[in-house]
Amino acid sequence: MSTQPRSIPAVHRSCRLVLGVLLWACAMGGPSGAHAQQTAGAYRDERVIPKTAAYARALEVLEAVNSEDEEVVRALVSGAFNEAFRGIAPMEDHIEMFRDVRGVNGGLEAYAARVYSTPRPATNAVLICRGRVSELWRAIVVDVEPEPPYLIAGIGFAPARPPSDLPPAARLSGKEIAAELGAYVDRLAAADAFSGAVLVAKDGEVLLAKATGIANRDFDVPMRLDTKMNLGSMNKMMTGVAMMQLVERGKVSLDDPISKYLDDSWLPNVDKSSIKVVNLLTHTSGLGSYFTPAWDERSRALYRTVDDWKPLLASETLAFEPGTRWQYSNSGMLVAGAVIEAASGTDYFAFVRENITGPAGMTNTDCYELDLVNKNLAVGYEKVTINGVPTYRNNIFQHVMRGGPAGGGYSTVEDLLRFDRALRTEKLLSARSLDALWKAYPEIGSEEYGIGFGINASPGGRVVGHSGGFNGISGDLAMYLDDGWTIAVLSNYGGAARLVSDKGRSLIAQGR
Repeated sequence: MSTQPRSIPAVHRSCRLVLGVLLWACAMGGPSGAHAQQTAGAYRDERVIPKTAAYARALEVLEAVNSEDEEVVRALVSGAFNEAFRGIAPMEDHIEMFRDVRGVNGGLEAYAARVYSTPRPATNAVLICRGRVSELWRAIVVDVEPEPPYLIAGIGFAPARPPSDLPPAARLSGKEIAAELGAYVDRLAAADAFSGAVLVAKDGEVLLAKATGIANRDFDVPMRLDTKMNLGSMNKMMTGVAMMQLVERGKVSLDDPISKYLDDSWLPNVDKSSIKVVNLLTHTSGLGSYFTPAWDERSRALYRTVDDWKPLLASETLAFEPGTRWQYSNSGMLVAGAVIEAASGTDYFAFVRENITGPAGMTNTDCYELDLVNKNLAVGYEKVTINGVPTYRNNIFQHVMRGGPAGGGYSTVEDLLRFDRALRTEKLLSARSLDALWKAYPEIGSEEYGIGFGINASPGGRVVGHSGGFNGISGDLAMYLDDGWTIAVLSNYGGAARLVSDKGRSLIAQGR
């Protein structure tokens, strides 16, 4: 499902979408940011929007989100953002952020102002909205300067809890959850907001398996359940599992410095003795992302093996002392792949096939080389407007030639369920190793991330998994460890899988 404060084009699409929740929230400088609206205590929703400077700006942001005229967004950024916030990204990236939020949700409708029991500063506004197409609740969180003209100092777009004044939703059975989610996918598809596949299972029993949309628009090939779609960063889960298998075999310790496995041809400007294996896998290494301008400027065909990526890390330095905080890092996961190769004496891709996808029966999952013949692979698409005409742009010349330890492989929703089952039944790892895989590591700064898996709480207990994204790619796997649910979604539209996953999660919560 990516996040450091750097130029957006060099980061995959899921990072750009998270920009509205994390990077922009960071620009606000503290707990009044977007994430706070999710973690604050008691609240109520006021249907009358307060007439404050902060809410006036929030309504301007809403207007810009809903406008299909990018000049409206440009004017807002130029005239209403303060200098510091305007400067966190180039103008075109600000415009793209608004375009993404509008595209994913089909625009937003304002519903209420959210008021918390703990007073928030008058310079802050939390506007609760609902997606016109997504039907999901979203918050627009805005901070403004304390003096006229009340320039915008930060914006966040975040998932929101349903309004407090709505009547309680009826409890749903498993079959009702599946039926509701299937109907929701149909509505999204009818609005051309989703193309892909979704699977919902309870205790391993499939309740919903549905494919819809077009896998290849050049030839009008319909999407099927066995159509292979790009995983984006979801490959990080397999890298985590592979490393824990090596830990079980005594070939690696999570506390080993990576200098034990890698020579100075890797990260020559970094003290590798300061980075532990666990830091790579929990995004606490201080490394950044290899999606840099240098990568943008080079042929995708150059990058097929783990070693091929090594030159892109030649100038990388640490953003912080390893183990002191969390920063999403594609470079860290790539280096983890190099450690796996060194410790196992096996090519990373062969190791995953022999030890994970093979034993799990994942016959439609691999890091395929895209300039070879690979049957039944979906092409990723973004909806764009060229000379005033809506059309689609594929991602063939934007994405990697071959995925790897940090992401970019292919799979199906059925294979993702096989992965889920193989893990839960201890076919791939022991119970002790799974505990290490699926726990947080707050002592090194990783509060909500384990070994290649994100970790969240739900009313029914722990949810682990990973999302992924890039231009024309989105996916999510959510494994409810304590009450047996599985949601797997893959899409060949950027950002679309998250809509289905969020809806599925909300329906499961309603079923309790």
